[in-house]
Amino acid sequence: MSLELPITLNDVLTGSEKTISLGRGGEKVSVKIPAGIETGKKLRITGKGGISPTGGSRGDLYLLIKVKRHSTFERDGSNLIVEKQIPFSAAVLGTTISVPTLEGKNMKVKVPPGFQSNGKLRLKGLGLPDGPKGPNGDLYVKISIEVPRAVTRGQEKVIQDLAEAGL
Repeated sequence: MSLELPITLNDVLTGSEKTISLGRGGEKVSVKIPAGIETGKKLRITGKGGISPTGGSRGDLYLLIKVKRHSTFERDGSNLIVEKQIPFSAAVLGTTISVPTLEGKNMKVKVPPGFQSNGKLRLKGLGLPDGPKGPNGDLYVKISIEVPRAVTRGQEKVIQDLAEAGL
């Protein structure tokens, strides 16, 4: 017997325990989700599968893991990626931005002057565990540069001055 078990990135980060209901009888089974597990992995629960048609013992239950998409983070193995936008002026001059972590904290991160669009900053060890006992991956902050759709006359003049100065 095989069932799909949807889990969150937070379940992957810390490991968790889920209770699932089996069939019409309503039997409940508690399942430990190991930290670092990936979509496509299977967990085997011995003796909780289907009943043998010949009257033998019950088979095993296989749970196929499916990690749900997260609204903020993208998973790349044990690494996480979060996207942040900064204005052009901040990319040129440098800035400090607030970056969320999966644990719910906000980290202050310096973006150096001259940072290029689609560049990444690495926050070591703030990703997901590499298996139940492995080290944590990294959190990458992918920076994109905001280009305004409309500018004021004053802003346009400043931008024209920058263009004439070779920027």
